[in-house]
Amino acid sequence: MTETIEVEEPADHVRVLILNRPDQLNALDYPLVGALHDALDAAAADDDCRVIVLTGAGRGFCAGLDLRDYGAPPEVGEHRHRHAGVTPQAFLANLTQHIHDTPQVVIASINGAAFGGGLALAAACDLRLASASATFCSAFIRTGLTGTDVGITYFLPRLIGASRAFDMILSGRTVDAAEAERMGLVSRVLPDDELVGATLELASKIAGYTAFGLRRTKEVMWHNLEAPSLASAIAMENRNQELGVQDPEVLDYMSNYSQRHQRG
Repeated sequence: MTETIEVEEPADHVRVLILNRPDQLNALDYPLVGALHDALDAAAADDDCRVIVLTGAGRGFCAGLDLRDYGAPPEVGEHRHRHAGVTPQAFLANLTQHIHDTPQVVIASINGAAFGGGLALAAACDLRLASASATFCSAFIRTGLTGTDVGITYFLPRLIGASRAFDMILSGRTVDAAEAERMGLVSRVLPDDELVGATLELASKIAGYTAFGLRRTKEVMWHNLEAPSLASAIAMENRNQELGVQDPEVLDYMSNYSQRHQRG
């Protein structure tokens, strides 16, 4: 049986999670949802892992929920994320919260369609790179239900602003990679054959910094998006810096950095 999540470790401190239902454009079913929860847990528990890359097998990133056959959710207690009070809907939707809470930096490498839940997964990541052929659609409204699902109304306005988020969520229109970059939904668009290499190059560069620095930066960046004042945002930053200069990993990194520059 093919694993619904493939895991690769192509570089030091970097782990790649590949959604692996390519014949369905990696559409979400409950086995895939459970496997992605498990893969995120495993990465979070690995102190050596600093950066996670999330991507899709084949020609798509994730086409959203597999409406033709999304399978059966695990019963309460059958999966660590399906405990009492977590409905099947929440079991799926909590994936974006899970990505958000994962201590590693998470990069979405968007290699094709990112629709519905796929767009939400990408939006929940900390960084997004896209291939030139990638497309994006907040497709929830197309089902006849609301346009609000899987955390999209939290993440999308923070990435592209409320006006553009309303446009995408209410119209259900498809956005190409060039427009996604103009909106700020993705930070880079690469030729299709260069996306993997560029993503891994960025992941490796980021993973070369300290684990302390990366984890604390992710934490404070997200906290300060909702900071009530400049003073409170600076207080969080100050806490990071004051803790950092006491951390052995940071002190060793700073010493080596200084020596390299003195030699240079």
